[in-house]
Amino acid sequence: MPSYLKKEIIRFLSFSILLIFSLPFQANAIVGGFDPSISVEVLPGESSHLDAEFTQQANGLSVFITKYGKYRLSVDAAGSNSASHEIISRKPAHDAVVVKAFLMAAASNSGEINSGDITLDDNVINWSSGVYNSIGSYSRFFHTVLADVTHIVKPKSQGSAHRTVKFTLKELADNTKIDGEVLAVIYHVPSLSDDEKHTVSLLFGGQRLAGDRFELSLSESIDPTKNRSLAHMGLGISYGCQGPTGCAGVQYSTIDVNGKRLSTSAGGNDDGEGANGALITAGGHGDAFGNPSNPYALPANNFTDDERYNLKPFLIPHSKKIVVDSNNPSNDDNIFFAWFELSAAARINRDSDGDGLLDDWERNGYDHDLDGVIDVPLHELGFDPNHKDIAIAYAWMPRSASSIGKLLVPTNAQLHAVTEMFRKSPVTNPDGAKGINIHWKRLSKVAADSNLSPVWTQFDGLMDPLLSDAERRIYHRMLMANKYSGGRSSGLSRGIPAADFIVSLGFYDATDNMITGTIAHELGHNIGLRHGGIDHDPYKTSHLSVMSYLYQFNLLEKDGEPLMDYQRFRMSELDENKLDEADGLSKTGSDDILKRYGMIWRNSPNGPLYRKRANINSFVDWNRNGTRTDENVSQDINQNYGKSVLPGGYNEWQNIVYDAGGVIGSGIPSQIPITDLDYEMEELTVDEYLDMQNNTIDVD
Repeated sequence: MPSYLKKEIIRFLSFSILLIFSLPFQANAIVGGFDPSISVEVLPGESSHLDAEFTQQANGLSVFITKYGKYRLSVDAAGSNSASHEIISRKPAHDAVVVKAFLMAAASNSGEINSGDITLDDNVINWSSGVYNSIGSYSRFFHTVLADVTHIVKPKSQGSAHRTVKFTLKELADNTKIDGEVLAVIYHVPSLSDDEKHTVSLLFGGQRLAGDRFELSLSESIDPTKNRSLAHMGLGISYGCQGPTGCAGVQYSTIDVNGKRLSTSAGGNDDGEGANGALITAGGHGDAFGNPSNPYALPANNFTDDERYNLKPFLIPHSKKIVVDSNNPSNDDNIFFAWFELSAAARINRDSDGDGLLDDWERNGYDHDLDGVIDVPLHELGFDPNHKDIAIAYAWMPRSASSIGKLLVPTNAQLHAVTEMFRKSPVTNPDGAKGINIHWKRLSKVAADSNLSPVWTQFDGLMDPLLSDAERRIYHRMLMANKYSGGRSSGLSRGIPAADFIVSLGFYDATDNMITGTIAHELGHNIGLRHGGIDHDPYKTSHLSVMSYLYQFNLLEKDGEPLMDYQRFRMSELDENKLDEADGLSKTGSDDILKRYGMIWRNSPNGPLYRKRANINSFVDWNRNGTRTDENVSQDINQNYGKSVLPGGYNEWQNIVYDAGGVIGSGIPSQIPITDLDYEMEELTVDEYLDMQNNTIDVD
């Protein structure tokens, strides 16, 4: 970036593609809307869509279209601070027909791109999908958007006698913050022979903090000695500056293919200008497929690396995989687009059941270092590519000297209870069966520690030696401990989502329900769940989940029996200013299921708790005045010393984050985000539990 706007970035992040391709930084999707016209023919089972709805978070680059057949790809990028600039598409042959065309745009310096801000040949662009990215402490520093522009590109391309077709882009708002645009056009070429079929895949999104990992699996190996063999890759990057003047420092990314260095100079602004508002590059038109001559050389200028790569020199003979590891030492590029064109049918990041563990890993085992030796034999451990799996490796320490002198190792019955909770979940799978399979890996006893402090530093010191780097890609880590940070909290997750959690009940003679409830609770945080569903309200009575403090130790009650579960349905909101006692709690759709549930609430912050064991969808005496039919009751029922509208909750089972925010499975475990390392959320303490136990009254 130019020196006058160079930011101080404090963290080093790594990212890779497992092809494989991974990228840094957290990204939050903010532009929704599903365009059904994006659905196109793809490989069987391959994903082909833009963001289907407004979402809170978009983790990394995702394939949004894959085509296999007589297809070819044109990519170009352009950026400037002028009133307009030119971008092109290039027909691969005179009979080529546009199948799909997509325009992407990227803003920086907290700029925002809205529909109508950019035109293509004076046609207003309405964006279909978008993400915000952050770097360092600068939240939402980048904004990147995507639109289907086939309706603009196809008529002009088909009506032109020339193979190169020019388009005019205008940035009507925030010109100095919009770094530029990328135009990607997929063509069908009827004149190609059957042995000239290609796979074309386009990826778009935001870079997540812990990184992405994509695996490209080929239907057959690509023989680089054959004349028509092809393995090409390109990147779209914004906010990169590589000089030779106007840049403060050097921005670059490194790329390794199958363990060999391809480039140490990816990035730059060779399709734009050396100024904010024009920092754009994408491997495409005008770029050669010659890789950098010195793969270890830092960029001398914008053209040391043009982000268009020939992967053939790096292919492993007879291999049906390509592995590309990337790293961004300068920690300030925005990689938002990637494309692949190969002379074989291929799938990227194939994960049929969506559990973050790629199909090939679950079928054949996971080879972390690509030495041909399986490092984690998932296929021998019962993992299934058509049924969701979550893996947890656990260790334990002795109780503290002042407590009962026995190990904190969880019992088989306690682990089985958690396993059954997930097995009986309503989560659907490609194999037609519901549920999630939990896989436990017993590690060992670790050194006694009466108080983990600083908690995650000591956690790593105990747990790091017990799992290999390869296993870290598969397993969540659970430590059964005594205490942390000098408190009496029941446990702690490293973040939401995350891959590490602690159950810290060694100082107390905990019951089975307390232990299993806390395991499920902290694992819930690891897989993206909050205390109150869509918020962190820990005492929301309508949140029927072990994630609520009300039900973590005591568990839920259903049909008169204890139940450990996450919330299974969407609950309606509760307005504490006008509660209707006759209606009780309600959910989307029929409320009949709520007749079988119990609930707990407290109608004053320091008062007793009330437990209604069934029929919570009707006749709830919220204010405890002896009647159960009052209307417009004003009552604080979530212990927050005020009255408000308590948001309804969603089906938590349908909102699980399986990859721990990029650490598990198709992410890369290079490091946990510093913000998560330093973060300790407040969790239920034993003292709070005892207060609830001693002050709970059963009511009708």
